[in-house]
Amino acid sequence: MASEPSSPADNDSCEGDDLEDVDSAGEEIESVGSGSARKRVSARTVLTGRGVTMAMLLSDGILEPGDACLSIDYLGQKFVGDLLPNGKIKWQGSNRVFNSPSAWAIHCKKMVNPSKKSGCGWASVKYKGKKLDIYKTIWFRKQRGANAPAEKTEGAKEPAKPKALSLSGSFRVKQDVKERPSVKHTSLGSRDPDHPQYTGYKDPNTLVEYSHFSALGKMQPFTMSITTNCLLLMDFHCHLTTSEVVGYLGGKWDPASQHLSILQAFPCRCRLGDKENAIMVEEEIRQGMMLRGLSLVGWYHSHPHCQADPSLRDVDCQMEYQVAMKGLGATYQPCVGFIVAPFHLTEPIVESTIQAFWVMPPPEHKPHEYGMPMSMNFTAIQDSYLTQDVVNEMKWVSDYYSGAPDFLFFKEPWHQDKTFLEKVKGSLAKKLPKDQVSGQLLDFVQSLLTTQQGQEKHTSR
Repeated sequence: MASEPSSPADNDSCEGDDLEDVDSAGEEIESVGSGSARKRVSARTVLTGRGVTMAMLLSDGILEPGDACLSIDYLGQKFVGDLLPNGKIKWQGSNRVFNSPSAWAIHCKKMVNPSKKSGCGWASVKYKGKKLDIYKTIWFRKQRGANAPAEKTEGAKEPAKPKALSLSGSFRVKQDVKERPSVKHTSLGSRDPDHPQYTGYKDPNTLVEYSHFSALGKMQPFTMSITTNCLLLMDFHCHLTTSEVVGYLGGKWDPASQHLSILQAFPCRCRLGDKENAIMVEEEIRQGMMLRGLSLVGWYHSHPHCQADPSLRDVDCQMEYQVAMKGLGATYQPCVGFIVAPFHLTEPIVESTIQAFWVMPPPEHKPHEYGMPMSMNFTAIQDSYLTQDVVNEMKWVSDYYSGAPDFLFFKEPWHQDKTFLEKVKGSLAKKLPKDQVSGQLLDFVQSLLTTQQGQEKHTSR
């Protein structure tokens, strides 16, 4: 994401278009005054940070709503639109509101060229004379800066200078793990600056407490189970580095019983923000799920420096992912997120915190409210045996991070006389399949993590 997206004037295609709100009919339109239309986000964009909407740019101050600030020039014709406070686009002179730049661009272009079927709205639509993909690049850089840890006063709004997401050094300094206060959902107010409940700019890294269905007098919308092999690989992956990691979850949805079975984890062996490699990694994972007869049912990521409460950015990502995968009627399929916090904040607890969550969307009559992160109960199903897939993934993902400056030094002390290696093995021991209870896998983990560790310790510093 370091390079700016190319946007040639005569090229309507946009490789890896980050958001395509256009359905098979070619456009998605909402009449003024109608209910909030769904955003349709490419499933792969949510997990790698490449999914971005006009509302997100407005929320972060990159764009401002206004009349006649948007335009499209196509084959000698000019179209002008208003940017609404909710991020949608109103075409001037009509009663139509479009949910995305792509939807508006394709609608306008088809009026001039009826054979037109697709295009990149971010490269076609201009905001105050400059193409939207330029503003999208500015947003990405701002988010990278916000993601990078910095020694700042809690609550400071000024973003850090853009830099790589990778954290330097090891986790030896316990002060690196800091308790960041989580806020209640009820304190967030509205996103709309003109709304009476607007309480000011919200840092996307703000952590939000989970709400519970029972406290709202509701039932969890579906039941969930996850295999121990899946939990094992997630936990292993999230222990390897002081940087945030991410992965996909494959499984199956049973509409008859309303049960989601999460069967396998697929770690992403690429850095957050590495757009080029992310596309290849995600395609490899997609093929792997297809070969195993699994569907994409969720995602996970780590919080190496704080508790397992979701940030506002996590909440927005999860909400977009739910909308992207929801489907209609009989095709409905849920999506869940998991947050793994391998290092506890106040006590030397060996086992990682693994929290599942789902986001309750805001009411239709309050579309500018933040989604509510809901704690999801799940059942862990112990596998009978360790699969070769898990062994392979453990090898590959440890090789990927090995030697990097943010790779943990597992022989070094974690707490008192316990090393990081002992901490990892203790956490994984709670998730072993039945054929590994004697500890063979933990011996394998020790061998995997300590091979050439001494050499890396000296070369990484």
